Amino acid sequence: MLSFIINSIFSLEVIDDIKEEIMKRYLFFIILGVLGLGLVLPVQAASVVAQPPLIFEYNLDSPATVEPKPILTNGIIKSIAISAETTGEVNFEVSANGGIAYTKIANGQVLGDGFIPGNQLRFRATIAADSVLRKVVLGYTDSSGASKLFNNPDLANYKKHQEIDVIGGSQNLFNYPLLVKVNRSDIYFTASDGQTPLYYYLEDKENCYVKVLQIPQEGTKIYMYYNEVIASPAGTKQSQKEIVSKYLDGEKVFLFFDDFNAPLLTPEKWETIAGVNKESLIKDGYLQLKDCLVLSRNFKIKQGVLEYKAKAAENAAIQVTLRSKVSAQTLFPYEQIVYSSNYPGAEHTIAINNIAKLNVSKPIQPLTDYIYKATINASGILFERFSQDRQEKQAQIQFFDSGNQNAGYIGLKSDAAFNAGSVYFDWVRVRPYVETEPVAEVIK
Repeated sequence: MLSFIINSIFSLEVIDDIKEEIMKRYLFFIILGVLGLGLVLPVQAASVVAQPPLIFEYNLDSPATVEPKPILTNGIIKSIAISAETTGEVNFEVSANGGIAYTKIANGQVLGDGFIPGNQLRFRATIAADSVLRKVVLGYTDSSGASKLFNNPDLANYKKHQEIDVIGGSQNLFNYPLLVKVNRSDIYFTASDGQTPLYYYLEDKENCYVKVLQIPQEGTKIYMYYNEVIASPAGTKQSQKEIVSKYLDGEKVFLFFDDFNAPLLTPEKWETIAGVNKESLIKDGYLQLKDCLVLSRNFKIKQGVLEYKAKAAENAAIQVTLRSKVSAQTLFPYEQIVYSSNYPGAEHTIAINNIAKLNVSKPIQPLTDYIYKATINASGILFERFSQDRQEKQAQIQFFDSGNQNAGYIGLKSDAAFNAGSVYFDWVRVRPYVETEPVAEVIK
């Protein structure tokens, strides 16, 4: 019995010794590898080989999780980049050790640290409700000199760039139209990786909305490129107008957008209900309405910021419907309406089911452009009116009990009841509602 106990103790001691020896060797090789990488990287930096990034094509809607097989790299992964085409909320994680450990990464970001090193690249995408994943561009660099990061050839046409610090808002945002103050028109924006192009819309010479792929609550950064055109590597020149035209697109930036620059009202966007004295046409970049209503055909809003620029003839009322329950095929589709006119009692009004709830007696001037903003959320409706240069807020009312909170159609309207002329809409757009909006600060 004593012999058995002694042999057992001896065996345990041997096992412990073996374990200790294995751990010592494991730590030795880790330290050796880290030191080796530190010595080798400066030498290999001169022999970096640029190659195209990895591209994954999808057309997946929610809810779903995408996790492709690991990709073996020649060296230890030093940086990882992801940019993706998405709609709605799609969250990404990346791994350098085949998915044993994942690290969060924002869409359009490059990670140079914060992940466990390895040579097996992998990503995981989580598609939230009412969202779509279309394409993923995955890039990396490693200790062998491989560089498979996306490189944007358009940037060769710009001499200068500025970093824009984006202070995060009250929530994690995806494909958000960020307001950036600019003083030039020959501009080009990229994500925080400095390469992935971003769509944008120039409202005027100062206000620009940039569709940022993802803005975490902790913030991010984007870049603005600008200045003269220089010769391309092929020896030819490409005008900046041709370059930016690919990304200067309000349709891509906002949830809903129309600047009425087409010759006719777009039937894919709008359906029309006309009164007896109907008038609906597009002229000189304005949608002109008289005794007529147009409702969004497919687009619905539950929460959001609806903005538009409009003017009205004498005694005419600029009317916009919010979250209408039904389409234009119903005789009375309205539920929540905002009015603006010089008509007594409807100078600046919020109405529910055609019953005025609030009004301020601040009339508009005939055929004068104004910018309007209707913020729609679970609390109710905030309706504001600004001068056309946005320098002056002229009217504001807020109604907290707005009834239905479900998603509904938006509509533009001119009512014959005012027995007046036409109403003219210059543009209309919808962007997401955020309790605290992110802020862009241009770094000089």
